[in-house]
Amino acid sequence: MSTREREVWDRHWRGLRGESSLFGRLASFVRRTVLRRAVRHYTGRFFPAEGTLVEAGCGTGQASTGVRRLRRRLIGLDFSLPALAQARRDAGPYQVLLRADIRALPFRAGSVAGIWSLGVMEHFPPGDGRAILEEFRRALRPGGCAVLFWPPEFGLSRLVLAPVEWLRSRPGRRFRFFPEEVNRLRSRRHARRALREAGLEPVAADFTPRDAFIHLVAVGRKPAA
Repeated sequence: MSTREREVWDRHWRGLRGESSLFGRLASFVRRTVLRRAVRHYTGRFFPAEGTLVEAGCGTGQASTGVRRLRRRLIGLDFSLPALAQARRDAGPYQVLLRADIRALPFRAGSVAGIWSLGVMEHFPPGDGRAILEEFRRALRPGGCAVLFWPPEFGLSRLVLAPVEWLRSRPGRRFRFFPEEVNRLRSRRHARRALREAGLEPVAADFTPRDAFIHLVAVGRKPAA
């Protein structure tokens, strides 16, 4: 993780701190309501009732407050200290918060029962994205799943935010609500191909009203053998 990358994300999360901005309040509302229900559904559907589960790039953790603990050990992982501080203040679902890079997870091979992420993969170029998915596969135990809430080019958030970003941009200075998104999904086929190329078996590629058509939810399973 480069210093510049960390600064970009630290600045982003500080800008949303305390939900002081209108966008911060709206984003928090979406995370706490729409995305919370979707995350609860998919983590319940694809993850076992016990074992270590990791949210890779957890941010504030607001969308994950509905994840059931059961007999699970829930870990929130991010490389931004402001994001982790907000997650701690918001009393997220995690028993443990870790500062780490998702490209080098601090877990033994085959030790993680499940991994989920929201709005993470689109910020990494395709080559880095594949390396991240390969790292997820390494950490997952056989049969474990990675659940990726991955924004597509045609998602509702893009339809709503892109015109506002265009209006607020100036010559030589583009306005963006989020750090640069360089790897949004183009289709379900694109999602399945990305999973296969990283050695994960595609088990779902959902684009539904469950999360208000904001993400394409791509689920990949580590082969059992």
